[in-house]
Amino acid sequence: MTPEDVRRARFGFAAPGREAYHRGQVDAFCARIADSLIGRDNLTAADIRMAEFDTPVPGNHGYDCEQVDEFLDQICVDLEFLRRGSHRIPSGREQDPLTHEAVLRIQFSAPPLGFTGYVADEVGAFLDRLAATLAHDGPNGLTPDEVRDTVFPTATGATAAYHKPEVDAFLDLVAHQLKASR
Repeated sequence: MTPEDVRRARFGFAAPGREAYHRGQVDAFCARIADSLIGRDNLTAADIRMAEFDTPVPGNHGYDCEQVDEFLDQICVDLEFLRRGSHRIPSGREQDPLTHEAVLRIQFSAPPLGFTGYVADEVGAFLDRLAATLAHDGPNGLTPDEVRDTVFPTATGATAAYHKPEVDAFLDLVAHQLKASR
């Protein structure tokens, strides 16, 4: 994701009665993200994950929460990979599809000190199945609903673990891409 991609991001308005985010706050936050990508600000993926927005003023339309949250999840995954100097995870856009080769290269971060994470071996087994799905389109592949409903056990003790929000953001991207490709 480039700073220009972030600056050009557009979100739909929430339907009446649905949860919405304050447009001005979301736009200002996206400007900060774009600035962070070029070194003018210092937002981290953790800062983006923790972002909260007010609801719009009564009578004003707000942005659709799901669209904004999905976009921010994408940014977090990209930032985590940039931080490690790795190639970013493809964003799930048609011009940038997720491939089985990319899945086999994915490396998630360990959870921050004091936080629990998902069992690394379980996430690894899922990645193997996802890679097989992307390599061989067939009846035994993962569906978007299966990806969305995937639940990993929480690691205990000295078990290797991955940072939950990073894995969850990736699952959202995968479900979105699988849905778009069907």
